[in-house]
Amino acid sequence: VISIDNCAFGRCESLTQISIPSSVKSFGRCVFVDIKSLEIQGDIQQIFNGMFEKCSSLEHVTFPSSVKHIGEDAFKECSSLKEIIIPSSVEVIGNGAFENCSSLTELKIPSSVTFIGSNAFHKCSSLSQVNIPSSVTLIKSNAFNGCSSLLQVIIPSSVTSIENMAFKECASLTEIKIPSSVISIGNYAFSECTSLTQITIPSSVKSFGIHVFDGV
Repeated sequence: VISIDNCAFGRCESLTQISIPSSVKSFGRCVFVDIKSLEIQGDIQQIFNGMFEKCSSLEHVTFPSSVKHIGEDAFKECSSLKEIIIPSSVEVIGNGAFENCSSLTELKIPSSVTFIGSNAFHKCSSLSQVNIPSSVTLIKSNAFNGCSSLLQVIIPSSVTSIENMAFKECASLTEIKIPSSVISIGNYAFSECTSLTQITIPSSVKSFGIHVFDGV
């Protein structure tokens, strides 16, 4: 098998385990609609774009340590997803990978991850804590926008740029320390962070966007 089409296993509600061979090069979107829990086995290198998109019943998923790339919109709008363990093999979390996973409360990003895409955790409204590993150099636009329950975030000293609206509408965030490695902060980066009372901005910041703290 080299290709699996859209919604191929949709409504297979009793399916709990699937083995996907490395021969699969093309994977459709919304493949596992209506499945609640799934263990993926095999030697796959990536979670394909949109693979679990709109799988609103999915609560738990595990995948093998061969995975290096979580594709764009991979788990977008998985509104029941409460827990996910990202293996230490993963290097890339694509754009919108976990966007609008509104039940996700905590997530550990392994130190192997070097890139977190735009909108990666946009509107993860139940996410209260997240670690950004020191392997990441950019916090992309809208990466944590709308994470309204986020209480704490530690920006590592590897980060050089915080892009537009990266932490917009993080309404529970009270304090943030920007490391001296950061040289640019984008437009609306911390706007509508209504609980923010303390922020440390180092002299290293040379580029400062508009309305960075609008509504604070």
